[in-house]
Amino acid sequence: MLVFLALMGLLGFAWVRMNRSKAELSQTLTAPPQDSAYNISYAPPEFEWSGTTTGALPLKILTYKQYECLEDARYGFRIVGVPPSDRKQPQPHKTRAHGVKTVASLHKHGFLDADGSGGYVITDHGLNALEVCNVRY
Repeated sequence: MLVFLALMGLLGFAWVRMNRSKAELSQTLTAPPQDSAYNISYAPPEFEWSGTTTGALPLKILTYKQYECLEDARYGFRIVGVPPSDRKQPQPHKTRAHGVKTVASLHKHGFLDADGSGGYVITDHGLNALEVCNVRY
């Protein structure tokens, strides 16, 4: 009988401990609600969406490569389109290389604009896309 009571006590202790850790874990995993007036961004202020672009975007979902390219442009990098084999080659200062197809697609949809020297910079439309489009990984 004493063994049975000890075993029940251990099971009860394990159950309480397991439920407590689940509750603590769920509290740490839930993010605080996003308030549109309080968004944290590490981009310079000139690369934040102005909020003036209206109308539906031509894309609802960005590929991960498109998202990565727009993020680089958002942080002030000049974007150049290169073949996949040249993507890892060193680039000039403040320049990032992305695939030709990715850059061409973003330019076609108005998210990137030619800078006149063979590169591209992000448009307000592109900044809007970063705010509202989903990303397919």
